[in-house]
Amino acid sequence: MNDEPWIHRALPATRFRDFNLLFASTTASSIALWTALLGNAWVVFQLSDSSTLVALAVFAAMLPFLLAPIGGVIADRVERRNVLLVTRIAACAIAVGLTALAFTDWLVVWMVVVLALGQGIARTTETPAEAALTANVVDSESIGNGVTMMTTTRLGSRAVGPIVAGPLLGTVGVEGAYAVAAIATVISFVLLIPIKTRARGGITETDNPWQSFRYGLSYTLSNRPVSAIMGIVVAHCALTMSFDAMLPGYADHHLHDPTRGFTLLSLGVGLGAFMGAATLSFMRPGGHRGTVFLATALISGLAPVMMAVTDQVPTATATATVMGASQAMTMAMAAVFLQEVLHDHVRGRVMSLYLMSAGGVMAFSNLGLGALADIVGAPVLFLVPGLIYVGMVLASIVLSSDLRRVYGNGTVLRVPAAV
Repeated sequence: MNDEPWIHRALPATRFRDFNLLFASTTASSIALWTALLGNAWVVFQLSDSSTLVALAVFAAMLPFLLAPIGGVIADRVERRNVLLVTRIAACAIAVGLTALAFTDWLVVWMVVVLALGQGIARTTETPAEAALTANVVDSESIGNGVTMMTTTRLGSRAVGPIVAGPLLGTVGVEGAYAVAAIATVISFVLLIPIKTRARGGITETDNPWQSFRYGLSYTLSNRPVSAIMGIVVAHCALTMSFDAMLPGYADHHLHDPTRGFTLLSLGVGLGAFMGAATLSFMRPGGHRGTVFLATALISGLAPVMMAVTDQVPTATATATVMGASQAMTMAMAAVFLQEVLHDHVRGRVMSLYLMSAGGVMAFSNLGLGALADIVGAPVLFLVPGLIYVGMVLASIVLSSDLRRVYGNGTVLRVPAAV
């Protein structure tokens, strides 16, 4: 008879104390992030009535992802827990600053954009260290489950933003949302302190940072399975996930229900992300993972098409939920496939390139689509990119033997790498 608690059997990563602390800290940090981003988008649209300026705020928050490789070098050179402690302090300072500006009615669009840039810099620096530390606080057999759980809480926390901030935006105002973000950031910092695991990557203090980055890039480009997964992620982020800047205008001009519509759409995306990624937490290596990855990738393209043809809040909210679920599952599984085959000495650098590919592309896509939405409207910008992505996924089945392997048996071939 197995006396191990059922939660440990179902979610093996929860057997590890440091993982549980890191998971709780990431949950609080992600709640703070999504609540603040929701507040940013709402207040900029209220101040400007412009999807272009909302896109600029989103762009500012995501632009630093282009510098993610710097965070990757830091994650492989500096003790990873210390990186997280420093970035959490920076995030807390920014959240407190936004709250103070909102309460004093001094907040204007350019301030939101500048502080959103600061939020992006902090997040870009910490994410590679957080991803690498996740693999360090569990055993090798639990990495997949640990990565999936972390992805679940990062994406699922998006639902908490609308739940918490939605009522506050309609009553207290954006200052209430920012205050929640500040409190959650403090909690995330406190939860990191008891973590005992100390880990860093394969970069020593005497190594040249530029050479270290080049090695990570070379490792990624020469590792065909890794680069194939990154390629599908880039397309996914550019064509199906870059809708944040369009949502306030879509809710206002297409659904004709600005505050309620925007809150429900954001809630739908977040709840879908949580449910989708949480489902994956119980999935084991191999099996049907490949089929699920292919199916969710296709649905990620089809869901925006459905968003383009609806003009009712309930239907749009349901579609947003499907979007959130399929997109979260696609991204979560891609991250799991990568983490399972990466060598630890280069893990931080490769995951930073993954972050740069995803976040950097989304920064420019959000900026472009947000600007175009003021001209052609959001529905066509949901429709056309969604159809293009579906076509690309179908083409990958024929053109990429590495992705065919992933779709077929749910595993990635691990390529040896020199240290």
